[in-house]
Amino acid sequence: MADSDSEEEYSPSDEVQSSSDTENEAASVRNSTASVRLDSPQAAHTGADALLHRVRGGKRGRGGCSRGGRRGRGGCSRVDQNTANGEVGSGDAKNRRNGGRRGRSRGRKCTANTGGGRSGIHCPTVNDDDNDGWVCLRDEEEHHKWIRHFDEPVGYREDRNLTNSEPIGFLSLFLDAEFWSLITNETNRYAHQFLEREELKPNSRFHDWYDVTVPEMKAFMALHLCMGLVEKSEIEDYWDGFWPTYTPGFGKVMSRNRFEVFLSFIHFVNNDERVERGLPGHDRLFKVRPIINMIIPRFSAIYGPHKELSLDEMIIAFKGRSTLKLEVSSGYVLQWSMYTGQNTHDDENIGATHLIVRQLLAPYTGKGHEVYMDSYYTSPAISRELANNDTGMCGTVNCNRRGMPRVFMRHDKLLACAFHDTNRLTLLSTIHGNLCTKKRIRTKENVTGFREIEKPVCVDSYNTFMGGVDTADQRMKTYLFPHRSRKWYSRIFNAVVSISVVNAHIIYTRCNPGQQKTLKVFIQSIITSLLEGYSKKEGKKGGRPSMQQGEVPQRLTERHWLRNTDDRLDCIVCSDHTHPKGRRQAQFRCSQCGVGLCAVPCNEIYHTLKHYKEDDVWLH
Repeated sequence: MADSDSEEEYSPSDEVQSSSDTENEAASVRNSTASVRLDSPQAAHTGADALLHRVRGGKRGRGGCSRGGRRGRGGCSRVDQNTANGEVGSGDAKNRRNGGRRGRSRGRKCTANTGGGRSGIHCPTVNDDDNDGWVCLRDEEEHHKWIRHFDEPVGYREDRNLTNSEPIGFLSLFLDAEFWSLITNETNRYAHQFLEREELKPNSRFHDWYDVTVPEMKAFMALHLCMGLVEKSEIEDYWDGFWPTYTPGFGKVMSRNRFEVFLSFIHFVNNDERVERGLPGHDRLFKVRPIINMIIPRFSAIYGPHKELSLDEMIIAFKGRSTLKLEVSSGYVLQWSMYTGQNTHDDENIGATHLIVRQLLAPYTGKGHEVYMDSYYTSPAISRELANNDTGMCGTVNCNRRGMPRVFMRHDKLLACAFHDTNRLTLLSTIHGNLCTKKRIRTKENVTGFREIEKPVCVDSYNTFMGGVDTADQRMKTYLFPHRSRKWYSRIFNAVVSISVVNAHIIYTRCNPGQQKTLKVFIQSIITSLLEGYSKKEGKKGGRPSMQQGEVPQRLTERHWLRNTDDRLDCIVCSDHTHPKGRRQAQFRCSQCGVGLCAVPCNEIYHTLKHYKEDDVWLH
């Protein structure tokens, strides 16, 4: 119990709890700085300064906490603020709880001067031992110059001169001959393993499998990229003959069955080398590990980033979390990591997010970079670790993170800050001071439609430099393969290929400033290059013999008779499984062709028109 008048040792429960009354009071002094608790509504404000601080002292009555004042049972503590027009306090009667009395304010008072000129913090000295090294900021401070000067080389750094090169040359920086050989060989290996292991049904499409070649694999990837440019609801729709949405290019490159078999068999590793779960060496990303180890290191080896970096997660249709580290100015992806669950490491005090940040930033620490990240990764521990390695950091933070102060102060190189406009934003930074900048924002409360606020520079910088991930994510998802796969590793593969294409486009733009191409045109050029020299009949073995050009199908030359059938077959002409209620069953079948047909008009259409699916006469 806290009913003695003697000064007590501070604990989190000794902080002033927020209420509707104190929220009303905070609104009346919104443009000032309050000495309140970090997680109370008053802690975040729109005023001249976003640096808050706690001052303990004074006495406390039963049933409540005080921050600089003695409080009786059920009373409200006082918050004092000095503004240009005088002192504003919360000592009025409306802030008094029923049945409570209010004591005098006997503790030390902390004020924030916001009258004219530059804003600043003025507060009494606090005991550093009680605050774990966190101290108040008194005067406005400039940017700290402790970070090493950034002088690293920036941009494309390969020996190959790609100026005036075609887009496929830039993509080959990541997807080179080794990549194509890997996925071709492993796909053939997996297909053989599957066919030897499984007993196929008589009508299985896998009976027509034949080994894939590198040119055919490139053709498959070309169609894969095409589907990101021309999005349809189902994969089968790309080969559908419905004339308003017909896309004949897909059928000219590869049959639908062949493409779907590709999707079933595409593989990147030998399954025989897999280590079972629970055994040493088990890897949850085993299915895509060769692709990750081959492509991801090339991102950072080929391109040198600018000073500002951003780190954020990317959503993939996969039960895991994907983390990206990018260059802010271009959205170029430098590092990529997939979180698949808890991993064991030597230091038990380090969490998974701390370990991810450490691993992704390892090649860039000690070089003077500044990293911007969101609240999922930001913590005092990782901020100090980066600061000790000459790497600046700025990011939003959750108030309940381990090591966060109860109020906003500075700890050595680390600054804690809160800002409130529409919503509250809490940040940690090792590269900013408490400088503020004036901003005009839209509002409905003013006849001009704008109001002017003083915004902390660290908040302004965060909003500016955290957009790199959004830029990259938007580019990747704009033309990403749109169809979901049942195999989780295929989704990760699609994401890695998309990142490679976007990175290649960024390097192309930097190397050819006078020959700018949009990402869409860039992808179209890559598709054209991947299809060069490929023939649909190349490497084809087995299956039905294809008709030579000008050869007439047998169904158009002989006499055909319809027979009743007990088995209801789908009409080959008018039945359409790609649309709701599009399936139509026929009572008859052609005795020569063996297909289901409606007597009228499908029988005549099928036996007289070469491209019966492309004509609209059968729609009835």
